[in-house]
Amino acid sequence: MTIALDTTRRRRRTPDDVRTEAIAAARQLLVTGGPDAVTLQSVARALKMAHGNITHHFGSAANLQTALADALIADMITAVREGTNRLRTGAITEADLVDLIFDRFESDGVGRLIGWLAAQGSDRLDSMYQHLAKVPAELGETPEGEGLTPDAMPKVVAVTVMAALSASLIGPGTLAALDLPENFARERATEYLMRWRHSGGSAEHPIES
Repeated sequence: MTIALDTTRRRRRTPDDVRTEAIAAARQLLVTGGPDAVTLQSVARALKMAHGNITHHFGSAANLQTALADALIADMITAVREGTNRLRTGAITEADLVDLIFDRFESDGVGRLIGWLAAQGSDRLDSMYQHLAKVPAELGETPEGEGLTPDAMPKVVAVTVMAALSASLIGPGTLAALDLPENFARERATEYLMRWRHSGGSAEHPIES
């Protein structure tokens, strides 16, 4: 009797491979199921790995969620920095910047994760605040009259980030309840930035007529 041998070999993953793939799987779980769906067991199932293997690399669900938060926040900060810099140099419009940042918060689930961490009073958001604090200075000076001066830049970043976070958490339901169009929040944020720049960054209430 001949016994057929299974010659299929499993792909060997390095520790870095496991962490990268686990965080990618956690991202997808976050988008489809929310923060509570990001567990060691769910990530192990998604990667078809033993639960103990994921535990070995992360130790706990909290550590996995911290790694996910760090990755998402880093991506979000990069988007804010690069988008604001492109606006500063005239490569994109205010509407482009708003869409870029809103899309990041909504499509990647970063808004839901930040809201979840904030509700827990987690200090895992401290790194986000520290990185955001550096963005205005990193972008440097802008041409006179552009409305994106060193004094105005923090306000531009704050408006887009906070508006995008709010929209990602309660935007759709709020707008539907008030019978407002889906793009209402984006248009208002764009209007704010446009009026701010046209006022030279000096208007107290740039969205008011």
